[in-house]
Amino acid sequence: MKKSVVLLVALATLSNAYSSEIDPFNKRTKPLEDSLAPINAKANLMMKDALAKLNKKNHSCSEKKLYKALRKKFRNQYTSEFSKWVVKTDELDKATTRTSDSIYQEFKWFQAIVPGLFAKISDPAGQIMKVAGVHIGTDKFEHFMGSGYNYFKKYYLKNGSLEDAMDIGYRAETGILGATMTGVMSYGDMVANFNGMRFWNTVLGKNPDVLTQEEVEPYIVCEKEKWHKVRDIDFSDYIDSAWDEGINCSWFRTESMVEKVKERMAQYDEERGFAIGCPIDSAALNEAGEKYKDLPIQIINYEGHQALKSHQD
Repeated sequence: MKKSVVLLVALATLSNAYSSEIDPFNKRTKPLEDSLAPINAKANLMMKDALAKLNKKNHSCSEKKLYKALRKKFRNQYTSEFSKWVVKTDELDKATTRTSDSIYQEFKWFQAIVPGLFAKISDPAGQIMKVAGVHIGTDKFEHFMGSGYNYFKKYYLKNGSLEDAMDIGYRAETGILGATMTGVMSYGDMVANFNGMRFWNTVLGKNPDVLTQEEVEPYIVCEKEKWHKVRDIDFSDYIDSAWDEGINCSWFRTESMVEKVKERMAQYDEERGFAIGCPIDSAALNEAGEKYKDLPIQIINYEGHQALKSHQD
């Protein structure tokens, strides 16, 4: 009995940390003010603050200390400032759909314990916002900053292969933190992860961009044994339609779950009086596919909503 309680608490903690799956279809037509400018401003302010505090400690431009200091600002919404601010702040225009009203509302606990059980107790209420003209979930920034750094560390700091770096996100999406607990394998999350690796490489600009193969201008340089911010972060350099789960459609763990999602989307269509489907914009999807076509792991989904299990059998 005691072990069961401990396990339940552990699962609940994981659900709160990783489970805010967003619904990109409900409230899709709600007008949202673009949040690019305030998000850029906050990220740049936090980077300057991190460098100011780091320079006071006289670490003589230690790259290890730099990344550690930046990670205090840029990681996930539970252990750093920026992602927490994106999720919690009222300064950004957002649309909220509770899990109980979302495309996941019919998921059973044995199919996906987070939306099927924990969301009925404490709904994480995923939020949608518009950034650089793209509808994305607030969760994408912790994927970008957190998992993106893990990709960066694997590929650049540990000299791993690009496939091994990207496999970190694939395994997360198809494993316990993804499809197992939430029922969702998000291609949008994997795109955010990949672009996060590009961001972290640009911090010091020591390597060509992994996507364009062009040299990058760094955000930070070392001068006279102090770190200096020399260029502003602009998230429009990284965000594109592939982050949008209404365009780069997610997969779900089983065929039954796919059917439940499609039934709920049909209800949305009836309420709106017109159908949108997934992908909402095939032209935008194809454009994104061209951009990311040469990667070792596919992060663009051309097949619409599918069952992960049927592709694994």
